[in-house]
Amino acid sequence: MTLPAPKSRYSTGDSCLHSVRPYPNTDDVCQVIGENDITVEYLDDAALLIGCPYHETGAIGDRLAEGAQQLDQIGSWVLLSVPER
Repeated sequence: MTLPAPKSRYSTGDSCLHSVRPYPNTDDVCQVIGENDITVEYLDDAALLIGCPYHETGAIGDRLAEGAQQLDQIGSWVLLSVPER
């Protein structure tokens, strides 16, 4: 029996971002961000666009240490570009 992934305790809705799934694991606070009018300029075929709540500095630091590039802050979310592996 497979249990559903836990819901994130953060919502991207206040920033008009479309959350696809948690990143990198189902219990993480960062989210893969989908395409919409706000994010289209940040999308890259060779990278994954993710967002982390701006106050989650540990999670943001982890993503940066793994090679992500910080792009912008939209509302309460920091957008990062993660190179595809």
